[in-house]
Amino acid sequence: MDRLCATKLALFLLLGLSISGHAIRSTADERAANLRWTVRPMNVNCPQPACTTAKDLNTLWASPDATLFIRCRPAPTGYWMIELMTCAPGTLFQFSRQACVAARNWSSC
Repeated sequence: MDRLCATKLALFLLLGLSISGHAIRSTADERAANLRWTVRPMNVNCPQPACTTAKDLNTLWASPDATLFIRCRPAPTGYWMIELMTCAPGTLFQFSRQACVAARNWSSC
């Protein structure tokens, strides 16, 4: 089987599966009804994470996805590394409060 044929076969198989792993139904209307979009709030214009000073090491940093936040952790090499953490369900990270807060109380940075 040549490379082009294998690529076409892979695309055909890929298009035959839905996002959830179930077979796609035959009509576009049914497919549209089954798709669920999730919009996550975004932290924009927040300071970029840094792990250099003592203050930086004790700061929780905003991730672009507000359901996540970043903290500095010791690395095995003796330096510091960035670790991605998850907020509890129903909460979003707010940099100004240095905590995950209820979604209704959240504002970006």
